[in-house]
Amino acid sequence: MSRPALALLLVTSWLACRPTSTDTTRPAPAPIPTRDEVAATAPPEPCTLLRWEDGDTPYVRCADGKEDPVRLLGIDTPESGFDDNSIRRARWQSELWHVPFEAVLACGKAATTTAKEICPEGSAIEVVGAARDRYKRRLGYVVCGGVEVNGALVARGAAGRYPFPGDPERPTGCPIAQEPTDRN
Repeated sequence: MSRPALALLLVTSWLACRPTSTDTTRPAPAPIPTRDEVAATAPPEPCTLLRWEDGDTPYVRCADGKEDPVRLLGIDTPESGFDDNSIRRARWQSELWHVPFEAVLACGKAATTTAKEICPEGSAIEVVGAARDRYKRRLGYVVCGGVEVNGALVARGAAGRYPFPGDPERPTGCPIAQEPTDRN
């Protein structure tokens, strides 16, 4: 095939396969609000971090004395398989990120360990955010010892950005499965 014909074929194929602006199969991801933007409507609240359910969901106790789950806003950590829903989401993350299921679970356990290193259970924290998700978890930022935990988890490769309702990014610390090399 001549070079001009090959170039025409490639351009035609690209034009036929590219997404169009009228594609409405998925909603566009919402911008991730910054901590300052969230604080404008929900000022920081002093709390105590009780425990980590997984890398992006600590349980806290604030002034009302109730144990309350907080879903860290704008990030997603791999699932650790702690319950049926976590296992289901780990399978989805495995497909989305092209990472073996077992590796997602291992990355999820490592993310939880990293979260505990950044902010140990029992720490005094500030929670910024009051909105709730469909699971009734508080959505927000957690600040521990002056460190924003959400951003620290991304910086350490334990979490990816999550512009909900878009897909979460794969954490850089959770490697993509390697393709087998041709040994011939």
